[in-house]
Amino acid sequence: MPRVSVLLAVLVLALTLSAPVPAQVRAEGFAAPAEIKVTYTEPSDAGQADRLRELAARLKAVADQLHPLEEIRIVVVHSPAELNRRLGTEDAVAGVSYVHGILFLSPVSWQRNPTDEALEHEMEQALVRYAAVELAGGNPLPDWLELGLVSVLTKRPFAGATAEAVAQRGPLLLMRFEADDPAVGYWAVRYLVEVRGGLASIRQLLRLVAQRPDSFVENLQLVYGIPAGELERGWRRWLHEQAEAEKKREGRREGPLVKP
Repeated sequence: MPRVSVLLAVLVLALTLSAPVPAQVRAEGFAAPAEIKVTYTEPSDAGQADRLRELAARLKAVADQLHPLEEIRIVVVHSPAELNRRLGTEDAVAGVSYVHGILFLSPVSWQRNPTDEALEHEMEQALVRYAAVELAGGNPLPDWLELGLVSVLTKRPFAGATAEAVAQRGPLLLMRFEADDPAVGYWAVRYLVEVRGGLASIRQLLRLVAQRPDSFVENLQLVYGIPAGELERGWRRWLHEQAEAEKKREGRREGPLVKP
């Protein structure tokens, strides 16, 4: 009888070893579902609130790449005038206010009936900005940094030819806060992500802004360990490399010129 038990044990062990091992699932970067609170300024927008809540839940993974959002607050604003007044801008479709959360113009008030793709685009932008502003403690960020994060994280690249145009612009682009060419932001953030430490360094920069909101250039230098001018020169060299690579790709697509 003991001999049978031993044989059974060996058989079970053999079957266990020969069975396929389940793949290891890594939980790194996992973000739990956020609590999404949606309010509205007009009772007629109650249905739109449900629509935007579902949209935010489906798209929040885009913003979670930068900063996992635990709570998302959305205020559905009924009229363009009210939205612009709250944001202090003009012709806004959506925007981020650190006090109120995401301010989103009710889809029924858009000039044209918005497509699902248009709504997704605006919500993705708003969520990425919301994550960036939350990391920065509600403090203002340079326009290029916000726009660049939106372009890179939502995977909406600019044409390779724009790299050369940005490289030829005046100096100190990374020190400006005011609105600028969106291509500047795309190429700047892509450089920081691909060459200068990835999103981890950008997160560190945003957290420094939360602590030292009036010292952006110093924060930039602390995170990347070099003077801001040197950082920008390295960025411009990289831009020229991207532009040259794009020219070569264009040449291959066009093929050799054939003389008649």
